Amino acid sequence: MTESCSTKYVEARDLQTKTVIVYADRAEVKRIVKLELDQGRNNVIVQNVSSVIEHQSIKVDGRGTTVIQDVQYMEQYVDVVEKRDDEVSKLEEEKTQLESKKADAEDAIHVLKKRLEILDGVACQIGQNVNISHEQKQVPANQAFLLCNEAMQNLTTFLDYYGKTASDLKQELRNCEKQVRELKDRIDCVERNIDQLRCRFEYDNHKRSISIIVDVAEAGLTELSLSYQVYCVSWKPTYDIRASTSGIDSSAANKIKVLYYGLIEQKSDEDWRDAELVLSTATPCVAGTVPTLPTLNAAFQRQAPSVVRLRNASAARRKPNSNGSEEDMGFGSFDYNEFTDAAALQRMTIAYTASDHEHSLGQNYEHLPCTCFSIEAPATILSDGLSHKVQIASLEFDPVFTHETVPSKTASAFLTAVVVNNSALPLLPGSASVYLNNSFISTTSLKSILPGEEFKCPLGIDPSVKVEYKPCVRSNEQVGFMTKSSLCTHEQVVSLRNAKALQNAVLTVREPIPKAVDEKIKIFRPRAVM
Repeated sequence: MTESCSTKYVEARDLQTKTVIVYADRAEVKRIVKLELDQGRNNVIVQNVSSVIEHQSIKVDGRGTTVIQDVQYMEQYVDVVEKRDDEVSKLEEEKTQLESKKADAEDAIHVLKKRLEILDGVACQIGQNVNISHEQKQVPANQAFLLCNEAMQNLTTFLDYYGKTASDLKQELRNCEKQVRELKDRIDCVERNIDQLRCRFEYDNHKRSISIIVDVAEAGLTELSLSYQVYCVSWKPTYDIRASTSGIDSSAANKIKVLYYGLIEQKSDEDWRDAELVLSTATPCVAGTVPTLPTLNAAFQRQAPSVVRLRNASAARRKPNSNGSEEDMGFGSFDYNEFTDAAALQRMTIAYTASDHEHSLGQNYEHLPCTCFSIEAPATILSDGLSHKVQIASLEFDPVFTHETVPSKTASAFLTAVVVNNSALPLLPGSASVYLNNSFISTTSLKSILPGEEFKCPLGIDPSVKVEYKPCVRSNEQVGFMTKSSLCTHEQVVSLRNAKALQNAVLTVREPIPKAVDEKIKIFRPRAVM
């Protein structure tokens, strides 16, 4: 006898997002399924899951007496013409309404401009017909106004009317123009949604669902934990480095604050609302089976004539998909073949290029220990492809401030903070915005810094340390009694002044010293004069 099964449907986007672990190229999402289930066997179908889901990563956990019997990932082809037409027609109807409102606003703008034009024309006509009369005499028939008492009252009344009416019309005109701009932006947004909807229905005509068969001992509210991995997700670190030089003296140094952020981007078609986030540098695993090793054959190396070797080498260029040899096996070639060597060389070149590209993006964390960063406050990450910033930590370090100057290039002292990472968190490669005394200085980049390692942070030019590069003094003379030698003296004076009365400054002056490339030339080290 077949056991009856009750079917319940839930939408994936309506489920609560509990936690999200974000990796470099994907994310593991954990959602909570709460619903009323009947006693006995139930089939819970989670509909419309993400189109970029990794179906082998689906996991379901039950609570209490709930027993999970089966979990299946299903893809069903659907005829999207009717559904597409329905959704597109709704958007097109909204677009038509917006275009109608935009046309009404443009008509209002046209009427307002005409009213202003007529009002300005009347004002110009009155201004041309005003005439000052010093004597009482016959007024010409074409003269509209005389500056008598009655004319002045009429003119004042018209000017008051003109000022108020023109001001109201211009204000109304500005409001209509603003309304037109807003409606235009909304129409563009609706058109983009229509294009995206048509494109999605054209290239993705499958409905994805997860079927969960559970046995429930008692009817009532049941809670399931559903987790899966999705692609089109990434994150990268970024920093704000804030330093201050207001309290640097010989006895104490200021703290330097490093605000550690993570920038998350995702286009998984699912929004994560009020989720607990974890940023990880680990590489997630999907399959749980042990990999198998292929059979390795050993054979004597065959020596081929040079003509044949050249012919094989040219043929290898025509067959780039041959099996690898010593270059990709990692040891001496047992079965020598020019075809495979050429193909292996090509694959090595592609692999090195890809490796350099990954390193340049700063997302290659294989040489670093796996680290997870838990975000304290729940965050909402929308599926919009934009960067969402979350704070990982706020770190404070004790810096050592040093100054460096290269006066022959720039007569300025550059301030640098030497910092030791005494925190428990590694600093991953990423960009950093540098602030000094609450002023933005520049943008720099940090390399990977493990706990206990030292790094330098450039803080820009320190205007309180003055550097003056004075003109060079050169002199030539002949020395020696029996053998004459030429002595060239190069005297360069660099004047340094610390404008901070109670603060010391450690300054390193870098000046180029010539290197002798001939044994007859001897260089004497300069002596600094304080």
